[in-house]
Amino acid sequence: MEIISVGLNQTIDENGIQEFNTFQFHDKYNNYTFSVTRTKGTTIISPAYIPEHLIELKVGVLLPFHQNNNGWTRIMTISGISAIRLAVAEINAQNLIPGAYITLVEKDSYPKTVEGQEAITEAVFSAISLIQEGVIGVIGDISSSWTSLSALMTSTLEIPQCSFSAVATSLSDKSQFGYFFRTAPTNLLYSDAVLSFVIDQEWSIIGILYSNNDYGQQLSENIVMKARLNGIRVRSYQPFYEKGAKSDIKKAIDSLISTGVRIIYLAAEGSAQLAALTVAAHNGYMNDDNVWITTDTDATVINSAINVFNSILKKRVDHTDIIPAIYNEIDDSFTDNTKSSKKQNDLNLIDPVEYYARSTLDLHPIDYNQSFAGGIFIIDFLKELPGYPPFDQFLDKWSHLDPIM
Repeated sequence: MEIISVGLNQTIDENGIQEFNTFQFHDKYNNYTFSVTRTKGTTIISPAYIPEHLIELKVGVLLPFHQNNNGWTRIMTISGISAIRLAVAEINAQNLIPGAYITLVEKDSYPKTVEGQEAITEAVFSAISLIQEGVIGVIGDISSSWTSLSALMTSTLEIPQCSFSAVATSLSDKSQFGYFFRTAPTNLLYSDAVLSFVIDQEWSIIGILYSNNDYGQQLSENIVMKARLNGIRVRSYQPFYEKGAKSDIKKAIDSLISTGVRIIYLAAEGSAQLAALTVAAHNGYMNDDNVWITTDTDATVINSAINVFNSILKKRVDHTDIIPAIYNEIDDSFTDNTKSSKKQNDLNLIDPVEYYARSTLDLHPIDYNQSFAGGIFIIDFLKELPGYPPFDQFLDKWSHLDPIM
């Protein structure tokens, strides 16, 4: 078998090498040579030289290698498989599992550019094919929805499965996913952290403003339930963003503030979160009398949203603002089921901060430094641990990783 330099990511891409005989690849960092075989859509990676007394442990990898239409998914897939291969090379090279070695069996959960039911069918078929290879465990998938498909099967067959990116709360249901675990925390940890902060500050009454989607609803329900157990009264919990970017966010915030709450937990993410903070600041609710608590953002992102908002207000004052045509192409009716999907897709193209800037009657800009000088707390996960030896050692290994692995 010839030792050649072929990027392993290329071996899984249908546009590259599709089927080939076994070849060898040398990992200089670990001084480890392994063999790669691709047959019938499955890529198998194992040590090139195997002592007879060692037992093979097959570990399955189920990732959407061929999905290229989502940047985040692509990054998570490529970085994830690189880390998995790095770990397996280290385990096998250093004989970290006494009497055994690991063979990676990799399967593409998104082998074809298809959508809808056909994509689901392909994902299920990939999971079944991987299980039939006799794997003792599975790593994957990336998205929570795709992970749920495979995790139902692996848990039924009592095969452990681990995902490093699926965060859906439903996957914590051990009655369905008894053999599933993950290294990525669920979003419910955010509400747990918020509640701990509220308790530490000895605040007894709070209000919740939550986006009316899975993310906001899950966080809201979780903190309402746990607040009661900890003696915290949730005076009001108000949904918003029911109609996406064209929702009347000001009305929702006015309704919440009218109940007299002064400690407000904003359970939302992304555009909805930025829109709520912008609307609150513009209407004078971001002040010394109110405390706002939110998660997973930072001052730079908020400041950027405020700058966009103010720039549109200035253009309106100068009569130079141009309203995007899509604003008028979408009506507010969601009763036509045959068109609701297209309407939602079109709504996703509208930035809610920009939409509010163009619809508000109050053209006074937001003073960012004054509005956000105090009264807002942002809670986030600690994603990096510089100075922590295991973390620093991993980064050093990662920096030496051969990019074609």
